[in-house]
Amino acid sequence: MVPSTRRNLLHSVCGLATVLAGCSGVFEGSGESTRTASKNDGSSTAGAGSVSDPDAVVTHVDGNRQPVWLDDGDGRPTESPHSRRLESEIIDTAAKADRVTVAEDADRSEVRNFLDETDFDTETVYIQTVMIEECFQLTLCQIRWTADTITTDYGRVGRPYDEPCTAGNKVYAVWCIRIPDTVNADDISRSSSSIGGNSCERQRVGAEGGSESGSEAALSNDRLTHTGGEQA
Repeated sequence: MVPSTRRNLLHSVCGLATVLAGCSGVFEGSGESTRTASKNDGSSTAGAGSVSDPDAVVTHVDGNRQPVWLDDGDGRPTESPHSRRLESEIIDTAAKADRVTVAEDADRSEVRNFLDETDFDTETVYIQTVMIEECFQLTLCQIRWTADTITTDYGRVGRPYDEPCTAGNKVYAVWCIRIPDTVNADDISRSSSSIGGNSCERQRVGAEGGSESGSEAALSNDRLTHTGGEQA
């Protein structure tokens, strides 16, 4: 039987969508990494573009330490009360990809294979780690980039009633997103992410016809170092 606390939580989605931490729902999938197909929207501006439903893998971990990180010799990052709820890393070379480290309780092979299949002469991988509510799931709708900015858009829905979860419990979701362009990490000074209150499909219908409603939260932060990112 699904706990009543979860049912109550799902009925209060609209209210929670105004709270940044609550808007970091749960990504798609309950125990496996998920890969999506690529649909390049194209761009007429050099060094800029957008992709709807980009190539990506996602893995999640119920733990208290970041499950995927860039090894700088200091070991796995230790969380603190001031840790960001949203972290991002731009992997722009094969050498940097070799430094990506994945914890044992995450899907190492899926992440590793995704990085190995990337051609860094023409592509870039954007890794985004989100602290999320276990009883929701996020779907990646779009990634956009310019010479100095990267933006991601997610849709949020409740998980199916037959999938167990604990209301209020936070887990990590790590997205590895392939950008079909060469992005220089040193040139990116700002990254941001928005989370809509509907699925990607409903958000697109609403944008085109103006008939869908749903709240949206935006997380952003000027990122002056390669380890910075959005903060809730």
